[in-house]
Amino acid sequence: MIDSLHNSIFYEKPEVVSSAPGRIKLMGEHTHYGHGFIFSIALNRRTYVSLSSRADEKFVVYSNNKFAIEIFTKRSLDKIEANEWITPIKATLKSFLDNGYDISGLNICIASDIPPNLDLGEISAIVVALSFAIRHLQNIDIDDINLLHLCEKVGKFLTLSYENIYDYMASAMAINNSGILIDCQNFKYEYAPVPVSLKILIIDTGERNENAIYKFLKREEECKLAFDIISSVNPQINSLRSLTLDELKRYSNFIEKSSMGRIKYIVGENERTLNFVIALRRHNLSLLGKLMFDSHLSLRNDYEVSTSEIDAIVDISATVDGIIGAKLLGTGSTAVAITIKEKTGEAIRIISEEFLKYFGKKLKIYVTSPENGVEVSSR
Repeated sequence: MIDSLHNSIFYEKPEVVSSAPGRIKLMGEHTHYGHGFIFSIALNRRTYVSLSSRADEKFVVYSNNKFAIEIFTKRSLDKIEANEWITPIKATLKSFLDNGYDISGLNICIASDIPPNLDLGEISAIVVALSFAIRHLQNIDIDDINLLHLCEKVGKFLTLSYENIYDYMASAMAINNSGILIDCQNFKYEYAPVPVSLKILIIDTGERNENAIYKFLKREEECKLAFDIISSVNPQINSLRSLTLDELKRYSNFIEKSSMGRIKYIVGENERTLNFVIALRRHNLSLLGKLMFDSHLSLRNDYEVSTSEIDAIVDISATVDGIIGAKLLGTGSTAVAITIKEKTGEAIRIISEEFLKYFGKKLKIYVTSPENGVEVSSR
C-alpha cells in the first residue's frame, strides 16, 4: 500500500520502505524511572513510511491519515510547533541534524493503522520507522541503541510525551510471537515466547481525559521524592529496584502514606514483571493471570490511577472463562486482557455485553498477538 501511495503522491517509486509496530507494556508500566523492568510486545498494527531522495533541500511529507501535506526546509526546523501531526517527523529530522548527521532533501509518505490516543505507541512507531528508513537510505553510521537514543530526543518537542526510550526499543527490537523484557538500568533485553494459543485484547472504553498525563507526572514526582528520602536514610539504596517489599516497610515512618503506596506499586511491579516472564517460559497460565490481576489491584489501590470503567472491565474479565488475566493499560482509558485463542470471540461478547449493561455504551476491542519490530527494505 505505501509503495502505491508514494507513487500516487510523488509520481515516483520509493527508494526505501519501512514499518514499525505499535506497542503495549503488558507488565512493568511506570517502573522505568526506578530503573525497573518492562515487558512489552509489538502489536499487529503498524506505521508505514516510504522515502525517496530529492535534488533540492526540501522535505515534502504526506500523511495518509491526515490527508495533509507539509513542505519545509532545514532552516525551518529551528522552530518546531508542539503537538501537530507533523511534529514527530520534524523533530526526528532535527534530532539527526542536531547530532551532526546531515540529511538531504526527502519525499516522505506516512500511513498508519495504529489506533490513536490509546497509549499504543503511535508516536514511537512513526519515529522508529522514519529514523531507521533514513539511516538505511542515506547510509548513516549509527548503531541501533544510539539511534534509539536519538529517537528519544523527539520527546522534548512535544508538550507532554508519554514515550521513552524503552517504548522505542520495543517498537524497534520486538520479534514475532515473543515479548521483550527490558532492563531499564542498563538497556539489556531478552525475549520470552508468548504461546500462539493466546490472544491479547486491547479494550478501549472511549473515555478520554486530556489531563490524565498530569496525574502520572505527579506520581513520578512522588516516587522520586520518596526515593530521595529513602536514599538519604540508606545511601546504599541507589534505585527503587534495589528494594524488596519487605525492605520497603522499614521506611514507612519517613514517608507519607500515599507516597509509600506509589513506591509499593513500583517495587512490587518489578517483582511481578520478572515473575511474569518466568511464568511465560514455564507456560504457567494461572500464574500469568494472577500477576496481571495483582498488577491491576496495585495500580488501583497503591498507584491510584485506575477508573471505574477499567475496574469494571477487569472485574468482568475475572469471571469469564477463557480470560487468563486483565489490567489497566497506559494512562487510564484502556485495559488489556490475555485470552485463550479458541475462546476469544466468546470473551469479547461477554465483556462487551456486560460493559454495555453497566455503562450504557459500547467498547472497542482490538485483538492482537506479538509481532516483529521495525522492518526496512530497499525498493
